[in-house]
Amino acid sequence: MEKLLKQILVVVDFSEKSRQVLDSILPMANELKCDIHLLYIVQPSVLPITINASQIIAVKADQTALATSRMMAMQGEYIPQMEKGRFIYSHVMEGGIERSIRNFTMRHEIDLVIITHRRRFAWSKFLSRININRLARKIQCPVLNIPESAHIHQIRNIVLPVTNVLPLRKIMFASYLAQYHDARIHLVALKEDAEGETEKDNSYLYKSYQLLRDNTDLAIECHPVMGENIADTTLQYAEKVNADLIVVQPGKEAELPGVLNNIFSRFLFSASRIPVMAV
Repeated sequence: MEKLLKQILVVVDFSEKSRQVLDSILPMANELKCDIHLLYIVQPSVLPITINASQIIAVKADQTALATSRMMAMQGEYIPQMEKGRFIYSHVMEGGIERSIRNFTMRHEIDLVIITHRRRFAWSKFLSRININRLARKIQCPVLNIPESAHIHQIRNIVLPVTNVLPLRKIMFASYLAQYHDARIHLVALKEDAEGETEKDNSYLYKSYQLLRDNTDLAIECHPVMGENIADTTLQYAEKVNADLIVVQPGKEAELPGVLNNIFSRFLFSASRIPVMAV
């Protein structure tokens, strides 16, 4: 299978969760022969504009210097765990979170971005500085969101929604990770007719199933499921089968139903307790 991952970016904040993510990702990076980039982002000051600009600059410089020192220490802890020929880098950037990730990803040709982001309520958009759906669209590389309560040490079940297109790129990444973890892939699509489903109704679901069956030796399940919204139905199914990962395309597949969710642009990534990858 084509090597899809070479450079992995992990956005850290020095929390225990960041270390848990690194502990779970590092073995996979070694196995898949990937390098890891650690990125800490010093965010713009929220101090009132009446404060002297020179004071703000000095404070930010101190923050950046401290962050750089802590990043180097973290890098030093994990270097011994990298296999020979594999590298782990540390970086500190100043700026908005989403813009910094986007710029870094494109500059360093990153193949997978890993973040920990949780927006439990629609109105908390006002407290959030990142839109995963928008970010994944702009950088054109997978973004994996690992909620604070989740981990990704062992992936046994991957849920992959299928709509009215053949999701080749999504299938490639899901099968790539499934091969490494020996995981089962669950293909999920909405039933169009409550009275009964025909092969024509879910042609892309069965095409996806056939594609995986013909090109991999993975365990595959195919499920037309009753529902009105693909994101909501996918999440319910994933919780039912105790899935470890959901792989979606940014856009409709991640858009949750409901007026508040629409107004505040709340997506599957923040609602799910299961890690979600946008491809």
